[in-house]
Amino acid sequence: MNAVFKILLTKRMKRFARSGRGLYYKITDSVGEMVFYILQNIKLLPAVVDFEKKVIKKILIIRIDRIGDLVLSTPAVRAVRETFPEAQIHLLITEYTRDLVINNPNINKLLVYGRDKIAKDYNLAIVLHPGFRVNLIAFVSGASYRVGYSGWGGGFFLTHKIIDDRSVRVRHEIVSALEVAARIGCFTGNKNPEVSVTEEGERFADGFFQKNQLGEKDLIIILHCGAQQRYVRWKKERFAELADRLTKEKKARVILTASKKEEQLVTEVASLMKEKPLFALGYKLTCLVSIIKRSKLFVGNANGPMHIAAALKIPVVTIFGVVNALDCSGTWGPWGEGHIVICKNLPCPDCHPSDCNTLDCMNLVTVGDVLEAVDRQLYRRR
Repeated sequence: MNAVFKILLTKRMKRFARSGRGLYYKITDSVGEMVFYILQNIKLLPAVVDFEKKVIKKILIIRIDRIGDLVLSTPAVRAVRETFPEAQIHLLITEYTRDLVINNPNINKLLVYGRDKIAKDYNLAIVLHPGFRVNLIAFVSGASYRVGYSGWGGGFFLTHKIIDDRSVRVRHEIVSALEVAARIGCFTGNKNPEVSVTEEGERFADGFFQKNQLGEKDLIIILHCGAQQRYVRWKKERFAELADRLTKEKKARVILTASKKEEQLVTEVASLMKEKPLFALGYKLTCLVSIIKRSKLFVGNANGPMHIAAALKIPVVTIFGVVNALDCSGTWGPWGEGHIVICKNLPCPDCHPSDCNTLDCMNLVTVGDVLEAVDRQLYRRR
């Protein structure tokens, strides 16, 4: 019966993936809760019991979204390790982000979503971001204890739920992930994110710096112009002007970085420039990490590489626009001291950035605003 139930749930998940949000979440959760209640009462599924730390030997942590999300989850992973020092901790991530945690000392095994088979002998599954799919994975893992967010669908798969109130209660994503870990008693005194620095990345950076005649005394500034969402991208014309002025006025060696998907954008930025930048395009994350690690300053939009820089303690200047709780700097800003967030904080209480046609919040940020922030960071370095 359990096998049949899981097949039905998988079919439901596929239908869910093609559907909208909102009311559908409520309907599926309500139906799911009812099914779970019936199955538990006829003894086909065990009832939820109080959490017992002493039985936890094998843990699955799930974080299968993007670069910044994974980087900002590393303190939560540390909290789990410090609470269960002898447990086997497996982290489920995507193929693209795995290099960020490939040497993380708090993880025994990395599993790639869509490639590696998930065993069914876990005692505890921890889902660090909301969603039907990830909550289902926690259930299928066989874990008796499953902790995560109740929102975005699939909350009925969990035994220990957290209400997803991030749209009304603003707090940093690091804090949100730590709240999930804290739900089953996992805490840490070190909330700093971390990324793995690899031998492969260091060798690449050695060659890149030698080829481009970059040395320790050079003012190396990373400019990352891309971002997944349209509404967090500063204008390419302004990035081009900024790069020119950094090169001419600050005598900086500007490196334009980008993923493969963003190469066209960077090409367009470079075509608008008068000065000649350096390019680090489409490289593996191990290589990008080591290039950022050797820079003096990172300037860019709210994106994954910005969080890599902050984790490496490279000073950051980042441009934020929207004040929506799920996208604002209070949720996704660079973690740590000394970083500068440029944000106009427009009074848009009903901010829905994906529906905005003007994006005044981004357009009002000038090149002068960013240069002023760069000057402040460079003054601190001196």
